[in-house]
Amino acid sequence: MSSVSADGTRRPGERLGRYRLLNVLGSGGMGTVYLAEDDGGGKVAIKEIHPKLSARPEFRERFRREVKAARKVRPFCTAPVLDADVDGERLYVVTEYIAGRTLEDTVTENGPLRGADLEALAVGVAAALSAIHGAGVVHRDLKPANILLSPYGPRVIDFGIAQTLGTDSRMTQTGETMGTPSFMAPEGLIGRPITTAADVFTWGCVVVWAATGQPPFPGDNVGEVLYRTVHDEPRLDRLEPGLRRIVSRATAKDPARRPDASELLRMLTGKPDAEEAARYMTLPPAANHRSGPARGRHVRPRDGRTLLTTLRSAGLWRTAGRRRVAWAVTGLCATAAIAATAFMLTGGDGAGDAPPAADEHLFGDGFSDRSKGWDEGGVNDYFHRYENGGYTISQNSTDEFGTQDAPAPGLPADIMVSAKVRVVSQDPNDEAGLYCRNDGTTRFEAVLSRDGRVGIRRTAGRNRVELAPAAASSTGPGAAVQLRMLCETSAEGTRLKVWVDGHKVIEGTSAEGPVTGNSGLVAGRPGRGYAAPASVAFFDDVAIDRP
Repeated sequence: MSSVSADGTRRPGERLGRYRLLNVLGSGGMGTVYLAEDDGGGKVAIKEIHPKLSARPEFRERFRREVKAARKVRPFCTAPVLDADVDGERLYVVTEYIAGRTLEDTVTENGPLRGADLEALAVGVAAALSAIHGAGVVHRDLKPANILLSPYGPRVIDFGIAQTLGTDSRMTQTGETMGTPSFMAPEGLIGRPITTAADVFTWGCVVVWAATGQPPFPGDNVGEVLYRTVHDEPRLDRLEPGLRRIVSRATAKDPARRPDASELLRMLTGKPDAEEAARYMTLPPAANHRSGPARGRHVRPRDGRTLLTTLRSAGLWRTAGRRRVAWAVTGLCATAAIAATAFMLTGGDGAGDAPPAADEHLFGDGFSDRSKGWDEGGVNDYFHRYENGGYTISQNSTDEFGTQDAPAPGLPADIMVSAKVRVVSQDPNDEAGLYCRNDGTTRFEAVLSRDGRVGIRRTAGRNRVELAPAAASSTGPGAAVQLRMLCETSAEGTRLKVWVDGHKVIEGTSAEGPVTGNSGLVAGRPGRGYAAPASVAFFDDVAIDRP
């Protein structure tokens, strides 16, 4: 008997793919959003598309394109897409679950944002748009209900069902205009093309609403709101002058006159250069923070202190009345995005802690099909295969680790390899990561453990030499991260540097090892015997570049 109710929603306890549904988070015209957990107990949000839309071939084609593009969005101030079913009877997309209230609920119940809180919101949402647009995606429905205020700053959600840039306009049928009237750009209301500039316009509307509790084009009915959006100037009188000038540009009627998302960041924070990007990425906790126009400070807990302890010692956790306000934590998101923007603008030159710019792209694979030729084999808890739009290594044999060379022979000595990596299994010692210079007997590895530690080492069989003490990253247990590893020749031998979600966390040098060799993926558990549960890791979006 089906557990789907008459309105199309599913009941708690039902499984959707490899996820167990816990409860309904919300529903709308496109489908239902569920809180769910994966096989490892990690919380995710699943948006299942309405059956009427899932049954339409043109929608399924668009959904497939948009999910593929959304998975390329960097995770700055967004809820990253982790998984999707683009072939089943009911389409769905899985994103990171963000614990937090929406901007809509917060402003409605507590009143408009002011000062640093408002500026931090403006910067965080602009950073999210920069990441979304950088992947070739237009959100099309940015609004207060799609912005979550997490403990770590604002996070933009629902871009996984946005329109991919370059999508044939015929695939958006009459009557399917995406967006919310109070936050729609005028070009969408008069039949002109929708581009990233429409999201920038909406960003301005969201900032006005957050600051005042009112839309910039108020009206007594939808028709009046839409008319004023097309013909009238926005009401910006309650914004402070600096922010008002930026929002005025963002809400220009002509899309060509609006700044793009990256320019918004520069206008809000001051144009960051490479040196500034490095400072943002490496600030120690408490003692050496820097405040900027966004009133955010980048503080990264080390030496085992909790985030709350670090924030208090840095003066970033304050009390307002009876409720705690942690908006300064938004700087964790905003300054990371500023640093990333600076890296993209400068190519990384001079920023010692930013990943170097790629000189040549050598290999890339998003695992959307099997054409690239990764090996597949094994059964039960010991296998490596294409799975859920990515690549899984499940290791449970007499070998501690399983490896898979990327199908990219003839690599140069110096390379930069990256991938989205997630340790799915539960043992805190389980690891997953990347390797370079594998000559068949020796390789250099960068691994992320289930508990968030990052290590680098030289491995020959079961002999492992750690090249630096393991470092703690800012990720939670079992989180999906963007892992990037630079493998280069130095005067001392082979030097490795590793970044997690754009932040350099560890580096080290080995005097030994092969000069060249293959690169690929590694997963396993040190010291695990055959009878132990399998260590399982998931990989996606592998790239190999010449730095």
